Amino acid sequence: MILEHLAISGLRNIDFLEVNADRCFNWITGGNGAGKTSLLEAIYLLSRGRGFRGRKHGPLLGADHSRLEVSAHFRSIAEGLVSHVKFAQSHDESLLLENGSPVPSVQYLRHRFHVRLIADNSQQLLEGQPALRRLFLDWNLFHVEQDYGRILMEFRRVLAQRNAWLKAGALGPAVWDADYSRLGNLITRARQRLVAGLDDFSRKVLCEQGMDMGIFRVDYRSGWGVDRSLADALRDSIQHDRERGYTYHGPARGDFICHWGGGPRLASRGQSKFLVFLLQYAAQLYWQKLEGPTCAWLLDDLGAELDAASLEKILLALYAMGSQVFISAISDNRGLPRGYSGGGRFHVEQGRIV
Repeated sequence: MILEHLAISGLRNIDFLEVNADRCFNWITGGNGAGKTSLLEAIYLLSRGRGFRGRKHGPLLGADHSRLEVSAHFRSIAEGLVSHVKFAQSHDESLLLENGSPVPSVQYLRHRFHVRLIADNSQQLLEGQPALRRLFLDWNLFHVEQDYGRILMEFRRVLAQRNAWLKAGALGPAVWDADYSRLGNLITRARQRLVAGLDDFSRKVLCEQGMDMGIFRVDYRSGWGVDRSLADALRDSIQHDRERGYTYHGPARGDFICHWGGGPRLASRGQSKFLVFLLQYAAQLYWQKLEGPTCAWLLDDLGAELDAASLEKILLALYAMGSQVFISAISDNRGLPRGYSGGGRFHVEQGRIV
């Protein structure tokens, strides 16, 4: 689905604005606090049903408004059909409509319009807790691996039951271990396939772009070691699990690690942002390989931390992919790929398009 028209009212500092979006690049410029990131957040809201900035930025609903609305016209790439989606929120309720009819859940949005976000906190994917990286893997697998969502739900149910059994003293036979091992292995193999794809596609992109990051690779760590099976790990740790009151080994401890320049090491903020883009881009190539959905890209103030050469390489890659891109920046669109002069240009001041 391609976003063609966007209207926003009552979101943070935006009173009302409208945008007729370009099929490819859309540059949103303006000073600090003008509303650039809020415009990107409105697009994100239509895909995830929530904003991407934390509580420190305050509520989505603007201080002087009793209601926020974000509405958009989307066009299907394959069928040419137009769909009108509206998300509304007040102090009392949230409402989601498509073509005037209520939609029961914001989960529906995730199957209609997908976005990939690179923002000021994106480096947390590399530097933050392993749970963030597991979420990244599971979100990407959910949309392209058949039955992955169901398997993940079943695993969480079995994990909760096994933990309850452990907290009760682990009396009687370990009846949950067989299902736990079976489902845990299915999840781990799916994650390993994705990480292998991230590793392969990332290195290909680096090679195509002529970028030298030393020896780059992405490795997956299963959460119970490589020298034994999950069933063996469960059996060997039963006493410690009983004392802890929860299951230690399994995919809930899985993680992936990025190595470059000969090993894992801290990167600058600019390097981290580029690496996160590289992982997101490789994940989208993995989706394409499995005939998964397209994505719109939201790039929030990349120029603040990326040098001009890295920014141009990112935009060249997205242009080659044929993606719809929304970019916020302080200054005008100087980073467009050479030879490309089109696209939408929108300047924001005090929550209005000027």
